[in-house]
Amino acid sequence: MISVRFVALLSTFFLVTGALLVGDALHGSVVTGQYPATSPAAVVRAVAGLVCIALGYRFQTPPDEYTSVPSAESAESSSDEGGSDFDSELSPLSDEQFEDLDADEEK
Repeated sequence: MISVRFVALLSTFFLVTGALLVGDALHGSVVTGQYPATSPAAVVRAVAGLVCIALGYRFQTPPDEYTSVPSAESAESSSDEGGSDFDSELSPLSDEQFEDLDADEEK
């Protein structure tokens, strides 16, 4: 079975590639006038871009399905550290800054 993340990657790849192809066809034919709008260069780029965009929408993953997949990074960090415990040694704040934060929270 294909991974949800891989399908999302395919969707993004096809959408971006299609947008670039259609944009290149418009830029070359309309903006700069390098070739006519009905020339094979413009038509092939535009059609290929539209096909890529259609494939990108076909592979699009619903957000709730993509977010339900647990990430490997969060699984590793929670198993190594035992949860989301705060480690003051890794914090860039000094002890005085922590005290200032605690005083601000109490206000």
